[in-house]
Amino acid sequence: MCGIGGITWTDKDLIKLMGNACKHRGPEQEGFYLDDNVSLCCERLRVMDLRDIAGQPIHNEDETIWAIQNGEIYNFEKLKKELKEKDHKFYSNTDTEVLVHLYEEYGKNFVDHLDGMFACAVWDLKNKKLIIARDRLGVKPMYYWFKNNNLIFASEIKSILQYEEVERELNFSGLCQFVTYAYTIDGQTLLKNINELLPGHRLTYDISEKSLKIEKYWDLRLEKNTFAENENFDQVKKLLENAIDKRKVSDAPIGALLSGGLDSSIMVAMLAKLIDTPVRTFTTGFGNELDEFDEAKIVAEHCKTNHTEILIDFSDLTKSLPKILWHMEFPFGRPSILSNYMVSEAIKKYVTVAYTGEGSDELFGGYNRYLPFVKDNTSFEKGKNLEIISSGFFKNEEFRSNTFSKNVLQHYMNKNHPSNVFGKIIQEYPEHNILNKALLFELKTEIPGAQTWRIDRTGSAHAIELREPFLDYKLVEFSASIPPNLKINEKFNFSKKYILQKIASDLLPEKIVKRKKFPWGIPFYDYFKKEFLPIAGSIIEKSIKNKRSYLNLESIKLDSLTKKISNSNIQNSKEKEMDDNVLRQTMFLFNLELWHQIFLDQDNFKNPILDINKFV
Repeated sequence: MCGIGGITWTDKDLIKLMGNACKHRGPEQEGFYLDDNVSLCCERLRVMDLRDIAGQPIHNEDETIWAIQNGEIYNFEKLKKELKEKDHKFYSNTDTEVLVHLYEEYGKNFVDHLDGMFACAVWDLKNKKLIIARDRLGVKPMYYWFKNNNLIFASEIKSILQYEEVERELNFSGLCQFVTYAYTIDGQTLLKNINELLPGHRLTYDISEKSLKIEKYWDLRLEKNTFAENENFDQVKKLLENAIDKRKVSDAPIGALLSGGLDSSIMVAMLAKLIDTPVRTFTTGFGNELDEFDEAKIVAEHCKTNHTEILIDFSDLTKSLPKILWHMEFPFGRPSILSNYMVSEAIKKYVTVAYTGEGSDELFGGYNRYLPFVKDNTSFEKGKNLEIISSGFFKNEEFRSNTFSKNVLQHYMNKNHPSNVFGKIIQEYPEHNILNKALLFELKTEIPGAQTWRIDRTGSAHAIELREPFLDYKLVEFSASIPPNLKINEKFNFSKKYILQKIASDLLPEKIVKRKKFPWGIPFYDYFKKEFLPIAGSIIEKSIKNKRSYLNLESIKLDSLTKKISNSNIQNSKEKEMDDNVLRQTMFLFNLELWHQIFLDQDNFKNPILDINKFV
């Protein structure tokens, strides 16, 4: 985990400011490179080769090729061996150094050889070319701004905003996407002219010719699956084991998040078989009926892990909301982000690197929202009814029309509408089952747009590197096309993640394998009713008072957004879906106003120490 950035001109003060803006990502060592054409920075989290000599930017033998990287290259040892056989010389044992030598061998196609989670930049001094690339599934972030032949890139938007000529203007098209999906899908952000380099893409900027080119080097596709059922089981198991095994590489303390659910339990069980010492595992809870200490303890004892239980105090959570939003850089309506943030904070004192079981639900059909694609798949074949899979806030028509202005709504039915995006997938793969097409839609949108962003930001806020073996690209490629009945099995009462259950049966106690999936996190309803709603109302009222151009100021009614939550009488949160629309909508509007004040109205993005009272 690192924070990286660069500009295509020389400015020592600016590149220093850009590095400082993302120092939380890598607070242990900073590095800079400047010449007549570019300035580069890296805020380093020491994970591989902890020595100072392994600091970034890193270079080749004659210092004509320079590289910076955020993330990890899991196959760097193999690549290093191959490069040494071709007479390349190395001065460190960091994975970043392979980038400069791969570039010497393969040019811009060096990225094709990488297996990992990464966002990186390579500067070719002789040819005056800058190449920026992002991993296949977008696990690590990369943003850029390009205007008047000036290019700025960085791991986080706040680094780009350090340049005073970058416009801090709202992008209405990006906002509409965000409200539709809870993320953006085509490289736009909420700020005009600041874009996200999409997963599986590389950007090349030729400084001599002043030309910028973006290319896709990888894409996820549905392939024909010719394996027998048992062969599919074996292949998924093998690929998952390999994904877990290669993520062991670290010179820093490493552990695993263990919830007691199927995904994290399989991950820990496999990891325990791959290492000689007990796995360091962590289970967190918030002191409510959603806590999973008992289930996790069963798995920990079964796998003989070095287990730690952590009870998290969230009594001061409201005070932290501006700081959390500062780290996230986008407004959000998913309460799970708050839980993830506090978990990363809790485990930081124990480890630098941690495994997490995120990603398997989208890969193997683990959510209830996928069931209609099995039970009544005909209604989706023309790309209709896709609001069931879109996880944003436009699902509720009344909320949509009564909350947002026409300059936002006009973008709703454009090419990025769920039915249009999913419709393209339907047309491209006429021979494939609708469930696999729906999951492909999720893997191309939900995973990079929401999940990897959430995991990266909540981890980087506390300088924690979270690794997601279920999002190994080789596992994702194969699993995308396995038969849908191995994901959601109709014969066994529409059992979700059926293939993982079969794999887990040889690894875990039956109680864990057959355990029902429950939401996890802080007791949101109690928290929001008692702590959040009073301050949320004041913040949202400010949106109305400030006459935000994206709101329908004539019809928006704060009371209608909060009434259901205020009047709810939920005794057992396990019986209630946590992503309640009204709750999420209220939280999103709160965070939208807070985000506006931090990133557009004021200069609060320059300072992470934020007081909630100044925004009320």
